[in-house]
Amino acid sequence: MLKKTVFTVFVLVIFAGIANADSVTLNPTDDADVWQDMPGTNRGSQQSFQVGSISSGDWRNTLIKFDLSAYSGAIVNSAVLRLWVFASFGDFPTDEIHIARNNADWDELTVTWNNKPGFAEITPIIAPSIYDWWEIDVTDWVQNIVDGTDPNYGFQIYQDDKDYAGFSMRTKEGTIDPELVLDYTPAALQATTFGRIKTLFN
Repeated sequence: MLKKTVFTVFVLVIFAGIANADSVTLNPTDDADVWQDMPGTNRGSQQSFQVGSISSGDWRNTLIKFDLSAYSGAIVNSAVLRLWVFASFGDFPTDEIHIARNNADWDELTVTWNNKPGFAEITPIIAPSIYDWWEIDVTDWVQNIVDGTDPNYGFQIYQDDKDYAGFSMRTKEGTIDPELVLDYTPAALQATTFGRIKTLFN
């Protein structure tokens, strides 16, 4: 009985090692910012977007969305949103920065402050550095999207502090594309690997 148990554990380890993760870097399907001081203006074709508050206290929010349809059912080991920050204004680093999961769909060529989606979930994040990649962990949210638990409406980054402060990042229309770096185990590989493991107990 002991030999059988040791053998089973050994084979489990081997098969678990077969389930190697894949890695892919995605670029956005949509990215835009919306300005409270220009509430009806669409800025989806700009080469940069902003997060912050201008001197009048009006906010500027960034929205971004990626196509995750090819990863349905996968196990998401990590998902990191990467944005290139190239400029700042006011009292930087900015306080009270948040990322949120959007609760409605939107399009980069029609979204404005007046019709932007609201928030489904909110997480505080640390302000970025200038001339560097800003990396934000969105693993749990992406897992829920590929599981089909949550719809894929993308993310919104905003400042909750009315102080004059903010920063600018490159969009997909700019020189350095935003990225979603996804490390995952494909659904098909999971089924094959764990199906083989299951047969050991029959």
